[in-house]
Amino acid sequence: MAVDTKVPMGKPGVAEFKSETFGNMDEPRFGEGVPTPTNITVTASGTDISLDLYSVLSSTGGALAVYNATRDAGCANYIAAQPVSIPDGETATFAVYREGHWSMDALVWDASYDTDAKKAAAFEGSVSPTIFVSKRDYNSDQIL
Repeated sequence: MAVDTKVPMGKPGVAEFKSETFGNMDEPRFGEGVPTPTNITVTASGTDISLDLYSVLSSTGGALAVYNATRDAGCANYIAAQPVSIPDGETATFAVYREGHWSMDALVWDASYDTDAKKAAAFEGSVSPTIFVSKRDYNSDQIL
């Protein structure tokens, strides 16, 4: 009986990797712990509401919208904790985040957020004053 004694990768006693890849960090938050989502109830009025996971939202007077960075839009209040689809005239309850330190690159922003400064200031003065947004200093694509 023949025994194969070949080491399949490299030389015996020398560690070797054929390839190794890193992707961007999947974690949308900074820090430890898991923020607890809370439920809000919204009625779609005038149009269907369709939101992606981690959409930045504004809620004023019971109306919900993807928050935009225009001067009169107020401030952002929530981050969607799940994808949402509400037909016009329907009412739905869904989960949102009201706290945490989030990576601005992981959130879904309205197109009016054209600078990092606007994104960082989005939650200032909101009903959820414990949401903080920052940009990562480094990501795994920068590791050489």
